[in-house]
Amino acid sequence: MLKNKFVVGIIFLVIIGIIGYTFLGEETTVSVDDYVAQIEKERKDKDNFYRNSDSSPIADKSNFKGLHYFAPDPTYKVEAKVIPYHSAASDKQVSVPMTDGSKETYEKYGFAEFTLPGESEAADLNVYRLLIYKHDKGLSILFRDATAPEETYGGGRYLDFKTEDVKDNKLLIDFNVAYNPYCAYNASYACPIPPKENTLPVRIEAGEKNFDK
Repeated sequence: MLKNKFVVGIIFLVIIGIIGYTFLGEETTVSVDDYVAQIEKERKDKDNFYRNSDSSPIADKSNFKGLHYFAPDPTYKVEAKVIPYHSAASDKQVSVPMTDGSKETYEKYGFAEFTLPGESEAADLNVYRLLIYKHDKGLSILFRDATAPEETYGGGRYLDFKTEDVKDNKLLIDFNVAYNPYCAYNASYACPIPPKENTLPVRIEAGEKNFDK
């Protein structure tokens, strides 16, 4: 059984690191049109990789028609407050279940707290929290939301970061780059299952949708 690979620094982190209107308070010169164009380019590059690479999880590349996504929406790029996990907690090291029944050991790095577009900032119920895992390739958030399983992968979607993306206990989260793990395309891969606390009660209409096999 092959293990899912966290895609760090190849496609997704490029977008997170260089695109946007504001990064932790610093203005950038990237326009909405440029942001959308870059997202679409990265998606085309990923399709080409999945269609042509020997490392692709797609078994039948000849019939691969490309991945499906929500339209790029810059409002789903949010600044989160990172609450570090208590360093002395006995459960900081966590055994994460995989889809094949095995387990992988990760570390609880902290929690990302944020609000979503179109919701009242005054309502405490509109502040959402996601657990961040730390592993040998950086940081990841594994989550589900109310679009699953009808529109997005029922096993959850992933977001990857570098540890240095956390600055002053803040993290820029771009749900437009949320992606499916390899087991969404090929059952021979084993993927980590999102923790129960990372199930959002709202729709995240951004990022990758279900794959048509």
